[in-house]
Amino acid sequence: MKTRLSLLLAVLAATAFVPAAAHEPPATPSPSPRLADLAPPADGASERKVTPIGQYGATRVMQLQLKAGTAMPAHSAPERVLVVVLAGRGSFGFGTGQVVLHERQVLHMAPGEAHSVKAETDLDLLLVRIDEAASD
Repeated sequence: MKTRLSLLLAVLAATAFVPAAAHEPPATPSPSPRLADLAPPADGASERKVTPIGQYGATRVMQLQLKAGTAMPAHSAPERVLVVVLAGRGSFGFGTGQVVLHERQVLHMAPGEAHSVKAETDLDLLLVRIDEAASD
């Protein structure tokens, strides 16, 4: 009997201590922040507002808000860009063509593709910039 007790004590002594809290179920995680909380509406803001949302490896996410009547001249980005129209109406110019923008629309631009933007109403865009050169 003494040998079993000695063996049991030896095993317990060699066992790592695990606090009781480690056995409790994890607390309910808090909800992720909403985009509207991260980048408040453009009310009272300048004509153009860019709010970084985050960077995930070679991908950057940002919110672009344009006041009604604001235009951005032709420009390009070195990355591949996905544009999600969160709210508002406007247009994207590509060369000689125009693409009308409306809520919940998704656009894709190749790296270096020149484009311009015009907001007919207050325009709220989510930009996802994917740097493919950095991910190779």
